[in-house]
Amino acid sequence: MKNQTIKHYLLSTIIISWSFWLLASALTHFGNLPFSNPLIMILFILGGISPAFNELYLKKKTSSPEDYRAFKKNIVTIKQPISAYLLVFGMAWLYCFLPTLLGGSVQKVPISIALLELPIMIIGGGIEEIGWRGFLQPMLQKKYSILTSAVIVSMIWTFWHIPLWWINGSNQSSMSLVWFTLTCFSLSLLLSFIWNKYESIYLCVLFHAAINSFWDVYVSNNKILPALLLLSFCGIFFIFTDKQTSKNPKQIDAV
Repeated sequence: MKNQTIKHYLLSTIIISWSFWLLASALTHFGNLPFSNPLIMILFILGGISPAFNELYLKKKTSSPEDYRAFKKNIVTIKQPISAYLLVFGMAWLYCFLPTLLGGSVQKVPISIALLELPIMIIGGGIEEIGWRGFLQPMLQKKYSILTSAVIVSMIWTFWHIPLWWINGSNQSSMSLVWFTLTCFSLSLLLSFIWNKYESIYLCVLFHAAINSFWDVYVSNNKILPALLLLSFCGIFFIFTDKQTSKNPKQIDAV
């Protein structure tokens, strides 16, 4: 059985995702296609789901059948403690709501919209966690601390998104890169907490999807100070919970 390496996963994922997104960028710039064009949307989605499907492909290629089945089961195991669901949705709501108190966002639509959008946001973001937290986080934790691993993932996660700023009409094209970087950092702290507490890819996917859904309710204005304050809150939360999770760290074999 071959070992799946971080370098191989990241290189192949970036090549696949960026190929779709750079083509979309070229078509919006030189082909004058709007972001709403079906072809652009297909390319956008294909790039976004690449971290998940690339990991599934590599996992199947490099793991035993038993390990691969266990990995897939982890992604779809919806039988979780009620407390886990309450924590995941509570954290996601609080993360998106807090900036409204800090001048960083405004509620634009009823909160029920987030629940309606949740299934869509599993594809529109959540599914990425199959690669980021399902593979990358636990692999890094074999060598680094939980915090260091979360920081590395946040940097890679931010870098992976870069081509979206070049696609005319995308959300990122009018978004502050500094704000987005701070957001990736704070969310990586929360996602690493969820991963190490529950060892559940499914819950990480659900949290990511919930964040994207609540963001359509509490719309950010990309201000840096509220993002910094939110990062500070997440850092304090992480430091407090890390003392608990690091006493008895649990990891799923990711190779």
